[in-house]
Amino acid sequence: MPEFESVRTTAEAIGRITCIKTGEEIGLLYQWDNGETQAALYDDGIPSTQVCSDHSAEPDVGVKHG
Repeated sequence: MPEFESVRTTAEAIGRITCIKTGEEIGLLYQWDNGETQAALYDDGIPSTQVCSDHSAEPDVGVKHG
């Protein structure tokens, strides 16, 4: 049985994801204890997730873009 190098156990929300057209919050960006990041997008109240381990996370919390 293969061993996994990095096992995810806990995650912390590190940023909010907002729609660039409406400014509405559409999800959260999480960072796992092994350094991987994961986006959790809201879908009618039910979060859906996407793992983004190949991308560096630069949180953009509270910044509004014009």
